Amino acid sequence: MKAAVGGNEGVGEVVNVGNSVSGLVAGDWVVPRQSGRFGTWCTHTVTSAHSLSLVPASWRAGLDPLDVACLKVNPCTAYRLLRDFGQLDRGDYVIQNGANSGVGRAVIQLARQWGIRTINVVRDRPELDELQQELQALGADIVVTDKQLGSDDTKRLLKSLGAPIRLGFNCVGGRTTLQMTKFISSGGCLVSYGGMSRQPVTMPTSLLLFKDLSARGFWMNRWYVDATNSEILEKQKLKMWSDILELTRSGLFVRQPLAVSRWPDGLDAAEAQPAVRNAVAWGAGLKHAFVFGN
Repeated sequence: MKAAVGGNEGVGEVVNVGNSVSGLVAGDWVVPRQSGRFGTWCTHTVTSAHSLSLVPASWRAGLDPLDVACLKVNPCTAYRLLRDFGQLDRGDYVIQNGANSGVGRAVIQLARQWGIRTINVVRDRPELDELQQELQALGADIVVTDKQLGSDDTKRLLKSLGAPIRLGFNCVGGRTTLQMTKFISSGGCLVSYGGMSRQPVTMPTSLLLFKDLSARGFWMNRWYVDATNSEILEKQKLKMWSDILELTRSGLFVRQPLAVSRWPDGLDAAEAQPAVRNAVAWGAGLKHAFVFGN
C-alpha cells in the first residue's frame, strides 16, 4: 500500500519561492487548488505554484486562519447546492437532512443571506432542544427530527407553508431521505452529496411520474477538477470564495464547530498518534483541525 499524507483542506503561508515563480511571494496565504490531491497534514511542503491558489490579502484581512482553512469543502458545497440545481426565488424553501453537519450549517446561513428558507432534519437526541436553538440562531426556519418527519403534525406544517420546497439536500440516504423527498414540490430536485447511513437512495416511481422530480449527485472535489479546465468555473470559484470570506468577516457566516489540535514544533510520534486517531475515527463528532507550528 502506498503511503499518503492526510488532510483534505487547509491554509498555509508561503515561506519562500523559486526564482521563476510569479504571482506568489513570501507571506502569502495559499490553499490547495484541488482538494484530495494535496496532503495538508504537514508542517512544510515543497510544491509547484500551479498546485496552489492565492488567498488575496484583502480576502483574509481580519480572519482567523481556521476560517480560511475550512473554506473549500463544506461552505463551498453548500454554496454550490444552493446555486447550481435550480432557480430559487426569495421565500422559497429547501429541505435538508444532516442539518447540523458542516454543510447543513452552511446551507442554513447562506440561505438566510439570500432570502431562502430552510427545513432542517436532524437525528433525534437527548439534547434536541439545545441543537434546535443553535440551528435557529444560525437562521434555520424549521427544525424537525427524523422521527418527526413522517408525523401528521409535520405533514400538516409543511403542506401549509405557502411557498414551494424547490430542492432537497441529502447526505444520509435510506428511509429518512425517502420521507424527505416526498415533501419536495413538483418539478423539484433531490441532490445527494453524501451517504452517512450507507443506505441507498430510493425514489418511488410515483414521484418521478406525477411530481416530475429529478435526482442529482454532487461532489465538491469533482467540481474543483472541472474548474481547472474551465475559465468560467474558475471565475465562479474565486467569487464563491470571496463571497463566503466576506460574509465571515462581516459576522454573517460562522465556521462549523471544530476540535482543534495544536502541534508545536518538535512534537513526537507518541504525542501525535492520539490526535490523529481521534480525528479519523468513524463517528468522531466534531470536525478536527490541526494547527502546526508554535
